[in-house]
Amino acid sequence: MKYKVHFLIGATLVGFQAFGQGTVTPSTNRDSNMVKQLFFAGLREKMSENYVVASTNFNKIVGLDPNNHAAYFELANANLRLDKLPEAEQNIKQAIKLNAGNLWYWRLLGEVYKRTNKMPELIEVFNQLIRLDPENDAYYFDKANAQFLDNQLDAAKKTYDEIQGKFGDSRDLVNARKRLQSNGNATESDIVKLLEGNQADVKNYLYAAGLLLQKGNDPEALKVLTKAQQLEPNSFEVNLALADIYRKQKNDEAAFSSLKLAFESNEMPLAEKVKIIAALFPKISQPVVAKNVTELSKLVAEKNPSEAKALALYGDVLYQQNNLREALVQYQAALKLNEQVYAVWEQVINIQTLLGHYEEAIKVGDEALSIYPNQASLYYYMAYALFKTGKYEPAQNNLKTSLQLDVENKSLQAQIYALQGDIYINQNNFAPAKTAFEKAISIEPDNYLIMNNYAYYLALRNDDLTKAAKYAETAANAMPNNPSIVDTYAFILFKQQKYDLAKTWIEKALQNNSSKNGVYLERYGDILFMKGEKDAALVQWQKAKEAGNGSEVLIKKINEKKYFK
Repeated sequence: MKYKVHFLIGATLVGFQAFGQGTVTPSTNRDSNMVKQLFFAGLREKMSENYVVASTNFNKIVGLDPNNHAAYFELANANLRLDKLPEAEQNIKQAIKLNAGNLWYWRLLGEVYKRTNKMPELIEVFNQLIRLDPENDAYYFDKANAQFLDNQLDAAKKTYDEIQGKFGDSRDLVNARKRLQSNGNATESDIVKLLEGNQADVKNYLYAAGLLLQKGNDPEALKVLTKAQQLEPNSFEVNLALADIYRKQKNDEAAFSSLKLAFESNEMPLAEKVKIIAALFPKISQPVVAKNVTELSKLVAEKNPSEAKALALYGDVLYQQNNLREALVQYQAALKLNEQVYAVWEQVINIQTLLGHYEEAIKVGDEALSIYPNQASLYYYMAYALFKTGKYEPAQNNLKTSLQLDVENKSLQAQIYALQGDIYINQNNFAPAKTAFEKAISIEPDNYLIMNNYAYYLALRNDDLTKAAKYAETAANAMPNNPSIVDTYAFILFKQQKYDLAKTWIEKALQNNSSKNGVYLERYGDILFMKGEKDAALVQWQKAKEAGNGSEVLIKKINEKKYFK
């Protein structure tokens, strides 16, 4: 028998999403569900580098909630990635207007001003950062550097005097003051000269490399950073800068080698490590990226065993590579450290379901619901696990609750009605099953998996084959590389005795049949037999048997060399 396609709402990248924006807390405000879902949808698109779609989601949020400063911040991030600098500036200014005490908002505004070369405005940003974090000498040095680059030499000198008065003398301060001797006209040769003799320290090297990179002189910047690494081999800042240059040169081996050196440093903030790994997720299908990202995330987890976000991140990486069992271990360990992370709960239930551990999924779902009783998707997961264990009435009750909790998420609603249809079919209750499937398709008309499943059920019962063929054809044309969906259409055409067209579509299914599915091969043989190609049919039936299809009907077809229903 053909196995129909089931699907879940799997939460991915939970380590970055859930922890990068703060943990999700239980909510009793049903009106906030849409904003929350749009926010997480925007984050998913951002990490997939779909910044246009991400900005659309965040724009919807600020339309619904004009005081959502986090959404303005993310919208600014997306527009910055899209090189929409005026829009990014406007967005982050609005975020700051709503929450002027957030360091990250001011830092992002600083990045915008750097890109637009607005040095006076950048200087004011550093004034605000100093106001918020007066004990961080880096902001004072950055302010003086901006004044230096803006040719405000007297102002830069006063800032250095302020640094001396507040933090005392240091080599950094001595070198910075010497930099003023360039009179604001730093050339590439001047930048390199700054590093000669006693002035050669890591911060100077990093500063000089940054200026060289701004001028597009990557080879000279690489030389400078190599010298810096010789001074401090374990400097994560130097190794990150080297990794960035190697990446631009498409030297993956050197880039990941430098990244690993940076990640080994206990001085490198965990948030920065999470951000870098998350940025690599869109390329994890590439073997070299998958190998190195796995090693990096494992390193982060091993060095931070008491940080839930580190364990969840490693779980994300394993999950993306379909290493479900090991991913589950990491997620479960993360929940032991911090149970107030909804996305991790959802991922644990998702994996338990994918592994067929339905009773365990129900148990975990009950635990999650005790913390998050208003999460609609949790009730859907519970319903699916209950359905798979034959507990149909409790499953239906959970689906009804899910529908009541979330009236905005059309995709979730469609899956709920489709699962209701599955349950009714297993109860031999076909009239409400058809109603449920029709409702699902009307809510999400481009969900071709639901459409395919419904068409297949209709075909199994020889019920309205015209409608079944219409749905199956739509799904097959939309997803021609999905062999299961294409096979459904071939199956229905076979039942309609349209053997020539059925042959065309079953051959398409077999072209993408990398797993050598014996059901498709048997179907191919059936179609050939009906076309009068009996010898060719027997060959396909034998291939189906060799592929593991051991049905009694197939064996009878082979032995008697004729078709049987």
